[in-house]
Formats: sequence, C-alpha cells, structure tokens
Amino acid sequence: MCGRDLNKNSKGGGFTLVELMVVVTIIAILIGIAVPNFMGAVTRAKVARAFADMRSLGNALEMYWVDNDTYPADSSDLTGPNLVYITSIPEDPFNDSKSRSVGEGAIIEKGFGYYTTNDTAWLLVSNGPDKHPDVTSSGINWASPMVGQLGGWEGAKTGYGYSWYDPTSGLNSSGDLGICGP
Repeated sequence: MCGRDLNKNSKGGGFTLVELMVVVTIIAILIGIAVPNFMGAVTRAKVARAFADMRSLGNALEMYWVDNDTYPADSSDLTGPNLVYITSIPEDPFNDSKSRSVGEGAIIEKGFGYYTTNDTAWLLVSNGPDKHPDVTSSGINWASPMVGQLGGWEGAKTGYGYSWYDPTSGLNSSGDLGICGP
C-alpha cells in the first residue's frame, strides 16, 4: 500500500482549542474597533444629508420670498398647486419618532422645524443626532439673525439663544442642526 498509514495517530489535522480561542479573540477585537467607526460614519452621513436637505429647502424659501415678498405659511405653498418651488419637502433624518410635529413648528410631519419672523428671516432646524428637539419657537432670540449653517463641523456653535450640535463633543452630543437666512 502506497501513501500514508491512516491507522497511525498523527498530529496536525485540525485546530486546537487555544488556537480557535485566539482567532475568536482577534475577530472580537477587530469588530470592537470597526463597529463604533461605522456608527460614526452613519451619523456623519446623516448630518451631511440634513444640511443638504435644509439648504435645498432654504433655497425654495428664498425663491418663494422673491415671488411673494413674504415667506410661506406652510409646505403646501412650496409644493403647489401654483408654482412649485421644491418637488417634495424632505424629512429630517433625525426625526424618526415625530418628535417635532407640525404643531411644534415642523414644516411637515417628521420634518425639519421651520420658524420665521416678520418676513425678514427664517430658521430651519433638525433635531440632530440626539434626536431630541432642543430649539422651540418660544425660545428663539430673533434680535440678531444670522445667515448660514448652525452646528456641525463648519457651522456656528451658538446663535438665536441656543447652543448647536458640536461633533467635537462626541457624535451623539446634544444640540440641534440649523440653517438660517436670508
């Protein structure tokens, strides 16, 4: 008979328990590193999406103002039936539980907060990564309106009487995101 004798006990045919435990431990460590980084990337993507959607909505508000010399009362003024300034009103990616309703200033259900004063300024607000609405219409200080982004990586950290989302304090820190204009 040619070849190996299968009746002899030979070592090297499988993994030992220690080797399997080392491999499982290494995989667990890699998962422990990768999952938080992935969750952070998801949060950063949602923040970027919220700002992009609010900028689009802000552009629609400004186009409406140019035509009507006033800001719209609600979302139906922007989407028709007359002129269409935006095809659909985007939802806030951080408002999945309707935590900011139309009665509390949202432009649509599960939408961004929309606040305006004296047809001179507007403010769009996202709940931010903590998913809690911090900005309310009664707390907004309109005395010195701003223009641009509030919160996030590049925006103002304070304004309108509020502290805005600051990602350097942790990706899930408190504070809303905002865009203001004109």
